[in-house]
Amino acid sequence: MGPEEVTLPAWQAFFFDFDGVLADSVEVKTRAFALLFEPYGPEVMAKVVDHHRRHGGMTRFDKFRHYFREFLGKPLDEAGLADLCRRFSQLVVDEVVASPAIPGSVAFLERWHQKVPCFVVSATPEDEIHAIVRRRGLTTFFKGVAGAPPSKKEIIQRFLTQYKLTGAKCLFFGDAESDYRAAQAWGVNFLAILPNESAPLLRVAPEISWVRDFNQIKLSEK
Repeated sequence: MGPEEVTLPAWQAFFFDFDGVLADSVEVKTRAFALLFEPYGPEVMAKVVDHHRRHGGMTRFDKFRHYFREFLGKPLDEAGLADLCRRFSQLVVDEVVASPAIPGSVAFLERWHQKVPCFVVSATPEDEIHAIVRRRGLTTFFKGVAGAPPSKKEIIQRFLTQYKLTGAKCLFFGDAESDYRAAQAWGVNFLAILPNESAPLLRVAPEISWVRDFNQIKLSEK
């Protein structure tokens, strides 16, 4: 399905991924992965960048383990993983905070957050996503903000249970296969926010509904 105007009926809750959905920050993290793996040569760096772009929503912890195991053939102990995560965070947080908002996203939140409870479901580490949301001035829009290490599937389950929500009456705005699969697991409706028809998610799930930004979503008070 192509990009389209979407009318929103009554919902119990909205779930939002962050990078690529509320903030145009995906390439910030692409550059960070490239810089961290540049010392291992251009071939490894290219593999890392390609994998990262095709697996949005996978946690950086899992990506680092995968890259060392599959691309470098080296073990990665907990101390090494912690160091990589620390360096990655130093590279990305300020840039993510400063990155442009996805068009229409702030206006959407301003209009809807008091009518429909809104939640952030992110693969970014918990402390980091809370800091980013706060520094971008978005905290008041969200009833809950959650990040890794729990998976997105686990986070959604937690919010559904905690707030007594029915999956079929909730909507997830995402841009990655992990977002779509997490929503599917609990029967949550899904709308993709994608830059164009060549987005990786459309290669694995061409059947999904998608829009380019929140300006293509027709706001309905019904």
